[in-house]
Amino acid sequence: MVGSYPCLRIRQWGYGKGVKPTYIYVTSMPLRELQNADIDRWSRDNRYGYQRAPLEARFGTGRGSIVTYLLEELGTFPTSVLINVRGILDYKSKAKISDEIELGEVTIPKDSKMIIIDGQHRIEALKRAYRKKPELENYPIPVSLMNLEDKFDEMVHFYIVNSRQKSIPTDLVYRQLQIFSEKIALGEREWLKSVILGPEERRRALSAYIVDFLEENPVSPFCGRIQYVGEEREEHHLVKDFVLARFISKILREKALSGLDPNALADLLSEYWATIKELYPTCFERPAGYTLLKTTGIASFTYLFPTIFAYCARDGALTKQKFKYYLSMLQEETDVKDLPPEFRIPIDEEWWSTAHGPSIARGTSEAMFNDIVTNMTKKIEIALRAKK
Repeated sequence: MVGSYPCLRIRQWGYGKGVKPTYIYVTSMPLRELQNADIDRWSRDNRYGYQRAPLEARFGTGRGSIVTYLLEELGTFPTSVLINVRGILDYKSKAKISDEIELGEVTIPKDSKMIIIDGQHRIEALKRAYRKKPELENYPIPVSLMNLEDKFDEMVHFYIVNSRQKSIPTDLVYRQLQIFSEKIALGEREWLKSVILGPEERRRALSAYIVDFLEENPVSPFCGRIQYVGEEREEHHLVKDFVLARFISKILREKALSGLDPNALADLLSEYWATIKELYPTCFERPAGYTLLKTTGIASFTYLFPTIFAYCARDGALTKQKFKYYLSMLQEETDVKDLPPEFRIPIDEEWWSTAHGPSIARGTSEAMFNDIVTNMTKKIEIALRAKK
């Protein structure tokens, strides 16, 4: 048995479609009994996970460190840690306070599993401070216990607590929205559709799906080479999943693209990036020396896709050959006053070089990405006119 604890049992409810009342057991537990509580991390093998590993920056020795706060400052945590008990949670009522609140005792058997939904950094900081102050094993932590049957409900609570009270790490948001979208598609959790999944959230969910397609499609140059959230960067990785997802979600605002079947769009993006690899092979072979596969290049070529798509659709041929025809215009010299000097020269591998390329090719702001795409589009138009 993990233990028995006096508690307040509170019954809460909402009015969303399909929402059931929830019981929350408010108590306090010493650190020693929370040492083995788990978090459910997202990984490519655990797609229903919803957290990332604790951020090491939160546990340093400087200002803002939670460990420093414990060992050298006030050291109090008045807000409760939110934990779900997977498995059996026994409750015995002792006294009724109101229709919705009771005083009682909650018991957690040893074969039930405690999962931290919110508060992992506080618990981890206490564990680390405990190494210096062993008496912290008795540190009382306010805890709100739930007994949710479905792991998905844990994710929903994590998303709501973190997205409305503080921001969730960007790399996780796309993954959680992807799962929410799948649940709604299956006809479950209808209230999510109107409350959580607005148009922007749906685009983010779809972009995460497309990234998975690019990771798995052999045609894609990103096949097996995307660094997923929570993974250490390895030599074969070309790009982070959320970087691709972030920029793909933005082009999904285009009506012509949003109306496409997701698999068809993912196929086209696979061919598109395969074409870019053919035109800029060294950037893929030695990505560290070029910005094409860094944020600047990923953003610029992703934002250019609707333009290339429109040209090819007009020609009635959404093919790799057509993609190459229009993209190759970027590598031509277009010495006209309509373009800034850095866009008159060929946008070739040298242009994307970190050592020799123009400064704009290292830009990291949305304004610079848009400037690059605007001038790329102009360059293609000018090159096409010159061919007529």
